[in-house]
Amino acid sequence: MIKNIVFDMGQVFVDFNPDYFIGHYVTDREDALLLRTELFGKSEWVEMDLGTMTEEDLVQPVCARLPERLHFAVKELLLHWQDYMKVFHNLDPLVAELKQNGYSLYLLSNASVSIHKFTKKIMALQYFDGTFFSADVHYIKPDPNIYRLFFEKFSLRPEECFFTDDRADNVEAGRRLGMEGFVYKGEEQPLRDTLRRAGVSLKP
Repeated sequence: MIKNIVFDMGQVFVDFNPDYFIGHYVTDREDALLLRTELFGKSEWVEMDLGTMTEEDLVQPVCARLPERLHFAVKELLLHWQDYMKVFHNLDPLVAELKQNGYSLYLLSNASVSIHKFTKKIMALQYFDGTFFSADVHYIKPDPNIYRLFFEKFSLRPEECFFTDDRADNVEAGRRLGMEGFVYKGEEQPLRDTLRRAGVSLKP
């Protein structure tokens, strides 16, 4: 019996779009590609999600790889990229209904430590019982350890949880541990239908 609904954050509640962030600072296509590759496309970004580096730590090494004309953009992007992240609201009614129907709601996301400053902008989180970020535990999805630590922190049984994530590998990792899930592609109705088939009490 499903008692807990677990959501990812990126591409579910917020739009993580590096090209959109970069567009606020550069218009030249080659410069934009350089920034995307050297800032968002290297393993250092994963290190931030792991909590082993911060945005401030990345400024110097990224600038060292790029021409000086892009150094200002690098600093601004690293320190302020979340200011340009859009919040999605299409799941707000579903979240409110789930909470009203007695389900516990949780967030399980790969994100750097700086995300704690941003979550207040996601209005749907007012209904949530807990949030869990990769940087705080030094594991990232789909590593099974992050799921185990998540279950342990909130005293949850995997078979009583349903997980929604935009990546199939993350959903499958949860499924291997006993947590059913759904790969979310931006539309509420398929998610709502899948939840109902899993026994979750929702209106059609």
